[in-house]
Parts: sequence; C-alpha cells; structure tokens
Amino acid sequence: MRAAWMRLLLGATLILACLFGQDLAGWATSPGKVAPALLEANAPVNVVVVLDFTPERFHNERLALYGVFSGRDKAVNRIKLRMVSPDKLRRLGNLIWVARVEPMG
Repeated sequence: MRAAWMRLLLGATLILACLFGQDLAGWATSPGKVAPALLEANAPVNVVVVLDFTPERFHNERLALYGVFSGRDKAVNRIKLRMVSPDKLRRLGNLIWVARVEPMG
C-alpha cells in the first residue's frame, strides 16, 4: 500500500515538474539578470536581451511579446527590445533562457 502511494506521489511530482519546472527555474535564477539601472524603471525602457546561445525564430517571437523587436546589438545573441514596460521587464528576467537584460546604450 505504501509503495503505491510513493509511486503516485512520484508521478504527481514529475507531472508538476514538467508543467511548472521551467517557470520555477526561471524565477529562482532571475535575481541579478536585470541590470540594476533598470530595476527602478517606472516607464517603458529600451533594453538589450543577452542570450547564451544563438536564438532561433521561437526565441525572437517570444521576446517580441515583451517589447518591440528592434534588431541585433553587435552580435546575433544580443537582441534589442524597445518600449519594455516595468512589469514585462521583470517577467523578461524570469525567462530561464535569458542570460541578462541590459539598458540599451
């Protein structure tokens, strides 16, 4: 009987990890991703999103949900976004595949 409960608990844990694991990992790693100068923003800002890999179409489309896609910044993995609201800025830092969010200079 106890083994059946353990299997059920393990199965439920695996399902929850599949559903929410990426969001939880992004939340856990978000401190420090957004540049300190951007944390106090109270109006839309222009940023550069830095990735540790070469982005594919999915990544570009997903990032465009957070601001206006504005091209690259000197490298393929540095994406310019304009008009990113403070709320979306925090959510952008929660994406697990985003390495850093810097002010556009």
